[in-house]
Amino acid sequence: MMMIVCLVTSISCSFLGDDEQGLPPIYFVETPVKISAQIPISTPTPIPTPTVIPEPQAITVDDLIYEVRNVMSSVYSYQYNLEADVFMDAGGIIVPISMTGNGITEDKTANNYFSTGLFGIVTTEYYLQDSNYVFKQNQVSGEWEEFSGTPIGIIPVDFWNNTGLKLLDFDYDYAEDFDSKYGDIITLVTDDSEASTLLEILGSANTENIVLRNLNLHVDIKKSNLYVDELRAEFVISNGGEFISEVLGVPALSEVGAAEALIEIQFSDIGQARVKDLTQHEK
Repeated sequence: MMMIVCLVTSISCSFLGDDEQGLPPIYFVETPVKISAQIPISTPTPIPTPTVIPEPQAITVDDLIYEVRNVMSSVYSYQYNLEADVFMDAGGIIVPISMTGNGITEDKTANNYFSTGLFGIVTTEYYLQDSNYVFKQNQVSGEWEEFSGTPIGIIPVDFWNNTGLKLLDFDYDYAEDFDSKYGDIITLVTDDSEASTLLEILGSANTENIVLRNLNLHVDIKKSNLYVDELRAEFVISNGGEFISEVLGVPALSEVGAAEALIEIQFSDIGQARVKDLTQHEK
């Protein structure tokens, strides 16, 4: 039995050995496979077209004045401060006159004072206004007396329905240094010689005979609410003596020559000012 197994094993090994030697060699050849590579193609990024934002159109002076007139004509209360300096030429001698005033107006009532300084003497007058009635305080008795003349240096209760609106009727331009992008003040200027209406503020009843020259009137307007904030004027009164004698009631000054004037009026507390301690009186 043992011999049979050995014989079979010997025959098998001999057979396998001969076949293995007779087989051709096997070689593995790697054939490259072409793979399409995805090459990214750059897509041009579109350049956005800038949106053109139109510049805000500047309001014309005429349109602005129209709106300011509408606003100020509805104003019923305010406070004002007035300062004026007049320099009279008395034959080569300059005579200065200072004027200051203050007042509070509420609807049709107002209390005001106005001071003048001439040759070192300061005189102050106090006034009350009630509709069309004006009362002046007697400096001796302290009593309020009805006043029939033209009050000196006080703004009447109907100022923004009368004289104030007349001052907005002239030909204005924007000030050269005005920049609409900055600040809250719009400044308008005029050199209209017809602006003698301005002298009504200082108590001149007859402005038609007053001759102005070299006028430079500035009006400051608040952009936020279109209120008139300040009036500033520089001018020369050709017949200054006539004007001063009328305002101050001093006929001796009527022969004085030209006078240079500077006026500033500031408005505040518009719509909020209240007349206080208005003395009771009989009409």
